[in-house]
Amino acid sequence: MYITWLGQSGYILNDGKTEICIDPYLSDAVNRLAGRPRTKPVPIEPEDVKSDVIICTHNHLDHIDIDAIPKMNKENILFLAPSCCEEVLRELGVKNYKPFDNGTVIEVSDFKINAVFADHTVPAIGVLVEHKGKRLYFSGDTFYNERLESIICDYVFICINGKLGNMTVEEAIRLTEKIQPTVAVPNHYDMFESNSENPERFDVPNRFIMEFNMTYKLEELRG
Repeated sequence: MYITWLGQSGYILNDGKTEICIDPYLSDAVNRLAGRPRTKPVPIEPEDVKSDVIICTHNHLDHIDIDAIPKMNKENILFLAPSCCEEVLRELGVKNYKPFDNGTVIEVSDFKINAVFADHTVPAIGVLVEHKGKRLYFSGDTFYNERLESIICDYVFICINGKLGNMTVEEAIRLTEKIQPTVAVPNHYDMFESNSENPERFDVPNRFIMEFNMTYKLEELRG
C-alpha cells in the first residue's frame, strides 16, 4: 500500500487496485467563508481525484469540502460519511452515498473500513482501515476520550493541534502511549496559521513525520 498525505487530516491510500481517500481538503473554502487561508498549495485538483471511496469524517469545511466535491467525477466515487452529513453531500451532487456511523463496517476489495468513535464538536467518526493483516487508525478530529484507548492498530495517524475540538499534542502523546502502535504519525497541524502546532513536539517512540503531498510505501513508515 502507498499513502499520500494531503495535508490536515487528508490521506490517499492506494494498493494498486483500490484507492481510498480520507478527508480531502482540496480548495480554499475555509478562507472564502471564514477568512482563514490555507498555508499549503492544493495538492491535487478535484477534477483529478480517481478514488474509489471518499470518507468524510464529519461536517466541517476542511473535511467536507463544499468547493471541491462539486468538481469531482462523483459518479465513480462511493462517499462514506456520518448520517448527519448526507444532506450536505446530496446538495453537492453526491448520488453514491452510504451512511458511515460509529460501528459501521464496509468492505471494498482488500480494504475493510471501520467507522470508530470520535469525540468532536459535531457528530464525527474516526476511521480504522484493515488491509492484509495491518490496521491503520485515522483519528479524524477528536478530543481526548478514554474510549479511544481501546483502539488496536499498527499505525496511528493522530490530530495534535489542540484547538477547535481536537486533542492537544500532550493528549495525543498520552493516547499514543496507551494504544502503542508500531508507527505514530501526527497530523492536523499544518493548514491554517491560527490552528497549527509543531509536529516535532509529538515526541513518541517510532514517530514518523510525513511531508505534505508526498507518497510513502507503508513499509517505509517503519524505517
